[in-house]
Amino acid sequence: MQKQPKILFLISLLIIIAFASIPLWHIDLGNLDHKPGEVTRIKKKVKKQKVVHKVTWGYPFERLYEKDIKFKSGQKFGKTDVLRRTNPKSYFHDGYDFGFSEVGHSPVLAIHSGIVHRVHFKPGMGLYVWIISKDGYVEIYQEGFLNDTDIYVKKGQHVKLGQKIGRLTGSHIHLGVTKTDKHYIDKHGDPCGNWWKNNGTWLNPMKIITDDIKENSK
Repeated sequence: MQKQPKILFLISLLIIIAFASIPLWHIDLGNLDHKPGEVTRIKKKVKKQKVVHKVTWGYPFERLYEKDIKFKSGQKFGKTDVLRRTNPKSYFHDGYDFGFSEVGHSPVLAIHSGIVHRVHFKPGMGLYVWIISKDGYVEIYQEGFLNDTDIYVKKGQHVKLGQKIGRLTGSHIHLGVTKTDKHYIDKHGDPCGNWWKNNGTWLNPMKIITDDIKENSK
């Protein structure tokens, strides 16, 4: 009678050893239909990487990054309360004016990268810097440079976003932005063929800049 517990103990021990010797890959607790020899592959969840927006537009003056400046109606793009032309009558402002009272007599920064197409003087525009970008945009900085020495770039030079292209020494800089189209060039080769005309060729510089910067903060 004393041998029976010993035999039962040995049988139990053999059963435990037998189960312990079965390879783990034969057992799939999550799949009862798993067949011996099959390898269960666990699908890993791939995290989608957030696409970081690259800023390609910026403000023409450093002070605009530092504080929110309230510009007057006459300085803004589009229909204003200032009469621009009498014949035909037009209240349309084809660019954005940055006065020295808001931004100071400070460096003028390139708002978009591109190639300097021309540095020239024209009555009504004053000394201006005309830049054409590879994505088809055109940027014109005018009316704010009193002397040639106030402009730091020259024709054919590549400028980067934020690069100093000159210094505001006049009362304001008029910034115009359009898309490459020969119709914005007048018969003298200056980029003012459509000035004061609200024909869809001029774009709002501040909207383009602020939209691009906001996209990066999302």
